[in-house]
Amino acid sequence: MGVWRRRGAAASARLSVALYSVYSGLYSEAVVSSVASAVALVEVGRFREAVEYVRKAAKALYEAAKDVFEHVRITVQRLVELFVEAVVRMLAWVDEHKAYLFLMAAVAAGVVALSVALNIWGLIELDKLAYAASLTPFIPAGVREHPREEAFKMLREAPDPYEKFKKIARDANAGRVKLAEPWESLRVLIMPRPSEERRLIHSKTYRELDEGKKRALFYAALALEEAFDVYRKDVEAREKVVQRVVVGEEPFKKVVYVADLKQIKQLTEEEETAFEEALRTLRRNLNEYAHRYGVGDLNVEEGKARGLVETEQAELSKFTDVNFGTKAYAALIAYREYALGRRSAFGIAAGYWLEVGGSAWLLYYAPITAYDKAERAGVERPVAVEEVVAEALRRLFLKPGANHYHSFVEELVKGGELTLMLEGENESSYVFRLYRLEEGGKLVELEGVKLSIREVGEGKGIVYILDIDVERGQKFFGQELEAGMKAAEEVKERLPVEDRLLYMLGWVNSDVAISGGLLQMSTSHLWQLAETHALFDWSDITVLRVGLTLEGPKLQFHAYTSLEKLDEAIRRSAEGGWLHMLGTNAGLEDLMHVKSWEGLKQWVADHWGIVVDATVKRLGEEVRSELEALRDRLNDDKIAREVVAPALLLIQAERLGVNEATLRYFAAVASGAIGGDGYVSAAMKKVVLASGKREIALLWKAAFAAHGIEAKVLGVGSEHRVIVSGGNAARLAGLYFLYGSPLLEGDERIINHKLAEAVELRAEGLSVSWEGLRRRTEDGPVAADVTISVSGAAVKYNVYLRENTIILEFASSNRSRAELAARLLKLAGVSAEVKKEGSRDTWYVRVATDRLAAGREELRKAIAEVVKVARKNHWIDASKAEGWLERLEKGRVLMEGWPKYEVRLARSGALEVKFGSTNLNSIQREAQRLENMGLVKGTHFTVKMPEEGREGYVYIRREGLAHAAFLSVYGKDEQQRRLAADFVEYILQRAEEEGDAVCEKVKEIVKEGKERGSLRLEGFKKEVEVDGKKYVVNIISGGAEFDEGRSGKKLLRIRITAEVDGVRREYAITFGRYGNNNAAKGFAYVSEETDAERLAAVVEALTGVKPKIRRRSDGIIELVCGRSHLEGFRRFAELADAVARWLEETSR
Repeated sequence: MGVWRRRGAAASARLSVALYSVYSGLYSEAVVSSVASAVALVEVGRFREAVEYVRKAAKALYEAAKDVFEHVRITVQRLVELFVEAVVRMLAWVDEHKAYLFLMAAVAAGVVALSVALNIWGLIELDKLAYAASLTPFIPAGVREHPREEAFKMLREAPDPYEKFKKIARDANAGRVKLAEPWESLRVLIMPRPSEERRLIHSKTYRELDEGKKRALFYAALALEEAFDVYRKDVEAREKVVQRVVVGEEPFKKVVYVADLKQIKQLTEEEETAFEEALRTLRRNLNEYAHRYGVGDLNVEEGKARGLVETEQAELSKFTDVNFGTKAYAALIAYREYALGRRSAFGIAAGYWLEVGGSAWLLYYAPITAYDKAERAGVERPVAVEEVVAEALRRLFLKPGANHYHSFVEELVKGGELTLMLEGENESSYVFRLYRLEEGGKLVELEGVKLSIREVGEGKGIVYILDIDVERGQKFFGQELEAGMKAAEEVKERLPVEDRLLYMLGWVNSDVAISGGLLQMSTSHLWQLAETHALFDWSDITVLRVGLTLEGPKLQFHAYTSLEKLDEAIRRSAEGGWLHMLGTNAGLEDLMHVKSWEGLKQWVADHWGIVVDATVKRLGEEVRSELEALRDRLNDDKIAREVVAPALLLIQAERLGVNEATLRYFAAVASGAIGGDGYVSAAMKKVVLASGKREIALLWKAAFAAHGIEAKVLGVGSEHRVIVSGGNAARLAGLYFLYGSPLLEGDERIINHKLAEAVELRAEGLSVSWEGLRRRTEDGPVAADVTISVSGAAVKYNVYLRENTIILEFASSNRSRAELAARLLKLAGVSAEVKKEGSRDTWYVRVATDRLAAGREELRKAIAEVVKVARKNHWIDASKAEGWLERLEKGRVLMEGWPKYEVRLARSGALEVKFGSTNLNSIQREAQRLENMGLVKGTHFTVKMPEEGREGYVYIRREGLAHAAFLSVYGKDEQQRRLAADFVEYILQRAEEEGDAVCEKVKEIVKEGKERGSLRLEGFKKEVEVDGKKYVVNIISGGAEFDEGRSGKKLLRIRITAEVDGVRREYAITFGRYGNNNAAKGFAYVSEETDAERLAAVVEALTGVKPKIRRRSDGIIELVCGRSHLEGFRRFAELADAVARWLEETSR
């Protein structure tokens, strides 16, 4: 399978040593120089050139002593292999991973066979130290090695790490020390030798690298490497979870792979925790270095970082100016995605430079340069069969897929162990049959389920799929199919444009194929299945595959129906829908006679001149010839299905212009195209359509331009993309949201994430105005008209100022118009749903004060103006108006999407935060949202489900609120931080409404949570007063460890080394759980009163709370700490995790 690595047994070390002795005295200075050059090339990641150097060196030696080698029967190829082994061994001494990559590069170049390479590697794994003497010819005498970790330690302990590094670099330049990566790369950039600087000076990037930027580069690399260490150590520490086992006897011997599923699940959870900790470490260190050493260029612009991670290779140049901090943050995220199988452009760069080339170069180069150099190096770690099997099974446990298909995963992994037998393989794929170990040691096959693993193309990584037969697909996933059908019914009712053909043409343009008289589609998204089922009414839907992705298991649905469904929609449209309107209003009467897909294709071909002229008018004469050539290919459904939609939109714009009606039709068609192959990114302010043909991409660009939206066409490999950015993307996103399929709520799987992004991106230029303030009777309600408009769409609402509330309302006999009114409110930041007025054929949208106050500023200001004018006219009570205005101006209300939590103080003074409901779905949805935020059920919140009409609840523990506050600052990504911040802000708002005492309690807990892990013990300095005397506390170091008391209870011991008024001591405070209420208490003991005062000063300096001090009857002085002290200690990164773990594990 290309260079997919299969393990071989290591060869005997004696053979290699004997052969080395043959030529050990034959090294010439030229040969040593050549091999040394190869090693130098490896150190900067130029593996292919290094391999070539080794080949030349071996041949040169062979020619110089041919008779000796022929005498002992050593061929030139064997000598090449020995040279490769020597270089690999030397490299492995410094950097084992580089050694391995060099060895695989030699395999890829054909210099050594894969079996030989594996034998060499086996020797190194079995006998690294025993062979150290064989490296002597390659290691300069008297040079001290500074391994990576040793340099780390030296820099961490230095008062000024940058100055310490420059001293080490000077020693390296003088030849006294040798540096490992990343320090060697940093040395080259920060303190290069003259010969190195002569090469670097030609680069503008280097010429702009002044002393300030060198400091920033150093600290960014230091922070990134420290964070990378956190993540890498966890990954490297994993034991083998899939074992290759040979079973049976000859001639029936077989190889099987045995997977420990329980361990895989555990390691999956640990990987996520390690990454989150690495990300927190990076942010914390960047902030600390920026403030402690006054370094610029370290602030993280998270939106840009995520954009860099997600961007295509062709657009990397847009990120040339990102600072070092942002680049470091993006690098860590991109590396993780690269390591787990997602090959983004910057991920490829991060993978290469962090593993091989040196992180300093990744931060120094512009992203496009870092990518290009990584690609040219062409080194990628080969993969063993055991590894790809382990990765496939690991993905079973990734969220959210593991949560969505919990019962399927549980059924699959029942028993805790899975055996896989290879059924077939070729150069690009493996297929395994799956077996479960039953009682008595019998292997029972999981019938109807197979695992397929295959490469999907150069640089695109590996895909993992569980193939499932029809019967088991229905058995396992019947509930999902039922949910999709139910969602389809809601979509059908809520489409804002009545003629379904517009939506159908958009989907036919993208994901719905036409072949052999059938319409068919494959998708892994339940919402796509629901939307298309509402339109095409699929005759048959099956689940034949489960993709194992980085989001966990994903069902792959296959749906099909007869082409007659599309023919029928075309007939209806021609008789009284969109096609009829075009025929009537645009002078295209023959369009009203089209009855089928074949007829519509032919009609477009017959009127192709209009399409070409409309496109040329907007894009220029140079596109005419390639578009004219497209006409003759319209009889091919593969081409026609992508052409018809943009062609008809161009004809519409050319004949009817752009107005609210034509924008509705345009948006309905575009919504299907975006919902299929397109995507929306709020972070990047971008909407993209994909097309296989440049001519079709040009048609879409022209269709967008005809409707006032600028776009560009970008070729990426064999694909072409129509990219809409900035304000144009916001406008298109607004139209997509207003006139596309509805954004459903509830189950995450039926929520169209592209529409959700469109709401996030929103439409620029949202306008809200009011008029017509009126009062029909002297004591009647005050009313006014409020108009919300965006992207050419506008709806007028009624606003009523009633006795106790403000009501905004829209009503219509047209369901589609009411749907538009609800969607415009959503863009204005207010949730609303369309309801039917009793048995009448009237639809309405109605929202009250609380939800209006959660809306965007434009809406709140307009309604506030209505209130002010009504107050001025003495039509409403002044105090009532003040209350409304306060709520509108502050936006104090149920924040968007949050249910009403009860926030109050119990009699004991403890804070209670609780949401109750008799609705099972509401409780489940809220629990899921808290988990998505990063809270853990059982630790941070508890759940009780409703039963027999009785109310269930979600109860947020004190620790849960504090942890949410922590996540609002240190969450793993922007989405998690934003969700946590919204929750904390909402609870603060609810607390304000409950009074000062509740509000102060919530603020105290939130402050405590945000401070966790924000400080470091090392270097912390503070002056405190104990019993009237001032002490200067200087913390040297500290940490936490677990112990076990005599009763078997778990203890937490916090150790602090501090200097207080010039006296240095190591202090220990041991916490345990005591009493009926399981209180957390810590004790420390000293014999001298002066020591007690110094320790008290240390505790108060670190926690802000004085400890209790008392002298026992035996003369020993006892210091007592409580829960408040523990919370204070949690502010420090070295203690935070241990305190949290101990509190959780010892709680009842």
